[in-house]
Amino acid sequence: MTAPLPQREVIAASWRRVRSTGLTPDARPTPAVFDIASADPLLDAARPVLARAAETLHGTKTALLLVDNESRMVARFSADATLERQLTDAGAVDGAAFDEDAMGTTALGTTAEVRGDLVINSDEHYLEQFRSLSCFGRPIVHPATRRVAGVICMTEVAPRINPLSVPLIRGLVTDIAERLLSRSHADHRSVIAAFERASRRRDVAVAAVGDDLQLTNSLAAELLGPGDFGTLRMMVDESGPRSPATRDHPITLVSGITADIAVEQIPGVGHAAVFQLRPRLQLDPPATAPKAPPAASVAICGEPGTGRTVRAQSLTPDTRVRIDVPQTLLAGEGPDISSAIRRARTLETGLIVDGADLLDDRSLRLLQAAISTHERGQPPIVVVSEPAAEGSALAALIACCRLRITLPPLRQRTSEIAALGQALLEQIDSRLELSSTAADALVCQGWPGNLTELAIVLDNAASAALTRGATTVTVADLPPEYRGSTRAARLMGMEQAERQAIIEALDAAAGNKSHAAKALGVSRTTLYTRIRALGING
Repeated sequence: MTAPLPQREVIAASWRRVRSTGLTPDARPTPAVFDIASADPLLDAARPVLARAAETLHGTKTALLLVDNESRMVARFSADATLERQLTDAGAVDGAAFDEDAMGTTALGTTAEVRGDLVINSDEHYLEQFRSLSCFGRPIVHPATRRVAGVICMTEVAPRINPLSVPLIRGLVTDIAERLLSRSHADHRSVIAAFERASRRRDVAVAAVGDDLQLTNSLAAELLGPGDFGTLRMMVDESGPRSPATRDHPITLVSGITADIAVEQIPGVGHAAVFQLRPRLQLDPPATAPKAPPAASVAICGEPGTGRTVRAQSLTPDTRVRIDVPQTLLAGEGPDISSAIRRARTLETGLIVDGADLLDDRSLRLLQAAISTHERGQPPIVVVSEPAAEGSALAALIACCRLRITLPPLRQRTSEIAALGQALLEQIDSRLELSSTAADALVCQGWPGNLTELAIVLDNAASAALTRGATTVTVADLPPEYRGSTRAARLMGMEQAERQAIIEALDAAAGNKSHAAKALGVSRTTLYTRIRALGING
């Protein structure tokens, strides 16, 4: 026969939840015991407070119980041997789970469930093994994070809880919360100090996480999305305590970027670490990498120097027919699109048209007609061009391509510039390194020539460094016009994000500030003010 529900709704609701799990009142569940090492901060804050309270309760049939934020038993204080044995027999041992699924309605698991003070008198316990006890539970809410850090319960052998226990428990919770806050402030200071030490290098993306704390420098702010911080926190929990910096396996970020990551645990602080991230960048795809077959027609759009030609060649390495439109025009010849299409079909090979934005309308229409009738499985036609103006013949051609790839300009890839610079230097001489101050200066440039311009600048800088017998490229090695480190390098994460949004809006509006302001939802006056404040050229 099912026992009637208790009269108090909060208890009745708990009984209904417990019944739905299949637990019966006469059950004596074997406690599920877990590792509670992660509860050390809570126990450190609570132990002296509970020890003093236990001395006050000496000579009474009373116990103080503490569970963590996952309702696992962390500590038990009692001076009564009989009650101690009773609690042990009932499963109240270190590490035991006391959530409702495990132990039914108690002032530990149910208090955590309702997030508020809760009295449970003897016969209100769901399991019969607890019905000789009456309890009062109160959650410990961390003052900094506002999350439940644990629950304190006063338990006594009595049909009803002593009402004088309520103010006592409330006082204990206040004292423990204050100690948690004091420890939290000290932990935050340690995390911030470790982050500042790691952030002295401006060419590395640096992030730090702790309890209710996450920090990034400007490079990490651009690199990491909100979902990435969950991955970083998991890495802290999984790595365990380590004092030195440790390089882990590469991780793939939400953006799809693969980054090498170094994790440095912060001594004396639990669940906190500093991360240094370096995106994996490849200027040229490896020849041995397996490639998926390209689509029948591909449009690769980007400003000159963004790597669009290299991308086209990597997609179709076996293509034997290629038209370099700029070079053909410089040679005084007209690009013969129809002849190139016929030749590619005869040879049964792909066709790359590089610089399609310089073709006349007739050539663009011929190329569009060839793409429109090009079937899957045939060797691909790849069109390489600058971004097309809306409504143009080039835009119509690109729209007919089955696959469209847009390569962002270098000024929109500031989080990658330092790593790109280092990769370019290593291609020149494997001994060369890019200093943090030089990386700072490079990040601040506008790079209208994109990767081509960056490669020229670093080639000159490498020559200057090697000439003076050095292997570290400094600001002094850069050409004079690239040595300036503007306010942009000192912007914090939110300002960097704002600066990037404005740059992208200006790009999309072809530099028209009125159109950019409208797209951003701000006035022209506000846009001009932010352009000056954020060090945006133009």
